Amino acid sequence: MVGSQYGQGSLRYFFFHGNHGDIPIPPHMSVDAKILVFNGEGQILLGENLEDSPSRYHFNNGIYDSMDGQNERPLPAKPLVEKLLKNVSVPSLVAAEVPSHQMGIGLQTLDPFLYVAVLVLGRDDLRPCTANDREYLAVMMQAFVPRVLATMAPIASEYLPGDARNLCIEVANHMELIENDFNFQTFIAMYRGRYVQKPLPQRAVVELCLLHVLKMPFELNSAIQNSLIRY
Repeated sequence: MVGSQYGQGSLRYFFFHGNHGDIPIPPHMSVDAKILVFNGEGQILLGENLEDSPSRYHFNNGIYDSMDGQNERPLPAKPLVEKLLKNVSVPSLVAAEVPSHQMGIGLQTLDPFLYVAVLVLGRDDLRPCTANDREYLAVMMQAFVPRVLATMAPIASEYLPGDARNLCIEVANHMELIENDFNFQTFIAMYRGRYVQKPLPQRAVVELCLLHVLKMPFELNSAIQNSLIRY
C-alpha cells in the first residue's frame, strides 16, 4: 500500500485537536505555532522548547516568507506544513507522517518515516487561543503525542481508514507498556475533565482519546481535491 491514497508513503495527517478551518485568509497574516519533528521512537529531532512562546510564521499573499522576522527559515515538509498552518482552525494540533526524504531539511536519521507535529495557537485575524486551551495543548504535545507516535510507528504500514477501532485497542495495549509519568497522568485527567461525562477507567479514557485522533486520517492531495485545504 506504499504510496496509495491514505496508505503509508502518502502525506497523511491526524488531528489531535481542532479541524480544518473555514475562514478565508487575508493577503498578509501571521500564525503563532510550534512545529516539532519526531522520529519513530517519539524523540524530538527538531523543534522548539515547549515552554517557550510559539514562533510567528508570516505569510505574504498566502506564501510563507519568514519566521519571527527572519527570512529564509526553512519549514520541515514545507508542501504540507505550509498548508496546514493556513488551513486549520485555531487552536489545532496536527501530526503528519512524512517520508524522510520529503522533509526538505537535513536530519540525521535512518528512519524511513518521520512525524511532524504542528501546534497552531493563534492567527492575527482570529480570536486568540484561551489560556486553558494553551495549557491543555501544551500538555498534550509533551505527554500524549510522542507516546502515540512511538506506538503507531511500527504498525503504521498496516493502518488504513476503517481500522480505527482495532488500531485504538492495539495502540492502547502498547501504550500500557510505556512507564507512566506525571505529565501523562495530568493529560488524561485534563482530557477526562474536558470531554468525559461519565466515570470510566483510565484505559477506556485513553481509547476514547485515541479514537478521536485516529478515526479520520487525512491525506494532502485528497484534502485539496475535497476543498478541505483551500489556500
